[in-house]
This record gives sequence, structure tokens and C-alpha cells, in this order.
Amino acid sequence: YGRLATDVLEFVQVVSGCSVRMLTREGKASGWEHKEPNPCGGPQPASAAEVTLAKKRLREGFVFVGLSDEWALTICLLHAVFGGNCQAGDFINMNPGSVSSYNISELMGFQDVADGALYEEASSLFAGELQRYGLSYEACQPCFQQASAPESAVGVATKELSSV
Repeated sequence: YGRLATDVLEFVQVVSGCSVRMLTREGKASGWEHKEPNPCGGPQPASAAEVTLAKKRLREGFVFVGLSDEWALTICLLHAVFGGNCQAGDFINMNPGSVSSYNISELMGFQDVADGALYEEASSLFAGELQRYGLSYEACQPCFQQASAPESAVGVATKELSSV
């Protein structure tokens, strides 16, 4: 690509499909002006074939798939699958950031179709594993209580459950 994006919309267009490209390309900077490796595998958009391959690799090549936006359930599932006790440190947000809300109007309706399809696959795998292990926020309460982390994802998970 060879330069920085001029605005948010251009940036998301350039990184669109990056997760798919990371799972399907070598990570080399082919087509870029510089010769350094690029985690997104170059500027060419992800193809439909790459989306299909990325979904296959996600299904067949990963022992565990969790979702960062379902962190508490992900940790609970992780312990159900691999064992071990739930620890308070499992639920600490190590990268909280400083933005509490986003203004998505700058995206002018842009959607990352390739990575969106991959995320849907990950969500489906995650939901299937939760069902396989009989897990839900309610079923994970022993894990959350065992960790007894103050106002972390555990606190959020407990609050979400109490509002259901």
C-alpha cells in the first residue's frame, strides 16, 4: 500500500478481510511497496475462496475458539475443555483502552464482509462448544465464583445473568 490511510474509512477498507488473509496467506508483503512482512498478507482484498479456506482452517486447525466479546464465557469454556481452576487473573482486562464508545458514522455503512463471515463461523463454533459442554452464564457461575474477581468480566457476567 505504501502510505498511511487518510481517514478512518480508508483505513477500514485497507484492513478489510485481514483476519481471513492472516489465515490464508503467507504474510509476505506481495504487492506492497515495502518488502517487510505484513500480517494481512498484502493489500489485495480477501477472495470468496479465501473466506471459505479461512473458515475451514478455523474449524479444522484450531483446538479452541473463543470470542473476546464473550470473554467470561470463553474463559469458562476454556476451563471446561482443558481443566484447571478459574482464576481471577483469567478475567482481568489487560488492554482496556481508553475509548468507551465509537462513532461508526465515519464508516458510512462500510461492512467487512470477509471478516464478518469468518466471525460468524467462529461464533457458530463457540455456540456449538458451549452447547456441547452445557455452558451458559448460569452454568458458569461456579467458575465465576471460584475466580471471585472484583468488577471484571466476572462481575459483568454476573450482572448480565441477574438482568436476564
